[in-house]
Amino acid sequence: MNQPASFTPSPSKNDPTQLNQAMANAILQRRMKAGASNFYFIGGLSVLNSFMSAFGGGVTFVVGLALTQFVDVMAIGLGQASPDMAFPIKIIGLVLSILISGVIALFGFFARKGQNWAFLTGMIIYGVDALIMLAFQDWLAFAFHLFFMWGLFTGWQALNKLQKNMPKPVSDFPQDIGVS
Repeated sequence: MNQPASFTPSPSKNDPTQLNQAMANAILQRRMKAGASNFYFIGGLSVLNSFMSAFGGGVTFVVGLALTQFVDVMAIGLGQASPDMAFPIKIIGLVLSILISGVIALFGFFARKGQNWAFLTGMIIYGVDALIMLAFQDWLAFAFHLFFMWGLFTGWQALNKLQKNMPKPVSDFPQDIGVS
């Protein structure tokens, strides 16, 4: 898509059809951005989980990523295996978890900009993460993964509808070449 999804042509004040279309596009854009914001929640809560894990907090958010939880558990286990290196290992694990969560938040950034690939790639990654939760039989986390996946999906649907409503770019290239 050459133009950003936030482009909305200004409607004529006298044409109710254009006004209705502009309102529908505004609603779709809001839904798309709300769906994309789920990536921020997922990434942010995963970072909080990692900090709580690294510094002894006993509470975790079920929305967090299984992958960052795996990194956190590995860092704690390696730290317990070699106590003199526990702190640097925790810091390395924390940095890895922040990087993973940052990638998820980056999908949110691009999805809010109207990039279809960001929604699709992020949903695939989060879907695989949900399957990991399912494999570990963490039912509550799996249920929340499905809930947030639904939010991502509805944002992606809104983006697709918004893209269909957008005017097609006009080309300077002649369109009637080879037509008799």
